[in-house]
Amino acid sequence: MAANYWASTQQNHWIQDRWALATSREEDLKYLSEADYVKLRIWFLIQKLAKRLQLRQQVIATANVYFKRFYINNSLRSTDPLLVLVTCVYLATKIEECPVHIKMVTQEARHAFQAEFNGFPYDSSKVAEFEFYLLEELEFYLIVWHPYRSLTQICHELGMKESGIQYAWFIVNDSYKTDVCLLYPPHLIALSAIYITVVLNQHHHTDMTERDMKQWFADLNVDINAIIEITQEIFSVYDIWSDWKEDKALLLYKEFRNKPSITG
Repeated sequence: MAANYWASTQQNHWIQDRWALATSREEDLKYLSEADYVKLRIWFLIQKLAKRLQLRQQVIATANVYFKRFYINNSLRSTDPLLVLVTCVYLATKIEECPVHIKMVTQEARHAFQAEFNGFPYDSSKVAEFEFYLLEELEFYLIVWHPYRSLTQICHELGMKESGIQYAWFIVNDSYKTDVCLLYPPHLIALSAIYITVVLNQHHHTDMTERDMKQWFADLNVDINAIIEITQEIFSVYDIWSDWKEDKALLLYKEFRNKPSITG
């Protein structure tokens, strides 16, 4: 494991550009609008399975990153996202040293997805088999750096109240519904979460004045444009999320999967 983020495989191998992400989605966008594609990515049920397994947030975040990395080189149409996400969760529990037996994972998946898919249609051997394929797709680069450590450190340096830290933490959680974990270093995502927290709830979460906060951000030796881009991406997902309904997302997914393939 690299001693710091800048020497990590995440920085040197897995940070993408927007062109690469757009290219990776060309096949699926033949069958979906971009807004509907985002809705499906919001809906995928990692959180639902993780809740049944009582996993901590770091494990959930790592599973989300694995899922997103897998779909840089694969399409939703040509794979079963349900098998992918269950395997991502299983692998994340091992890498984050929170191991859960594979039989427990598949058993809880059957319960978690009963309402949507009449259960989980694979057994433990299929998840174990797919794990090898997932590892190859991830090129065995499995250590993920998340914004949470930077978030906590910066919030304490700013003297933010516990309510502010919690609010910013929830924004980081929500950021995994976007692509920012594939595009930006984790400390910039943390700073963006703090920025959103301060802008929306400054008087509740910090004793710093708005002017002090603006000066603090101005003095940072970071890419302010990147922070603005991350903030805009998080807000754009919130806009789409506001019209999100689980039953509609399920119908959208089934229609997407059942559309006749476009040839040529």
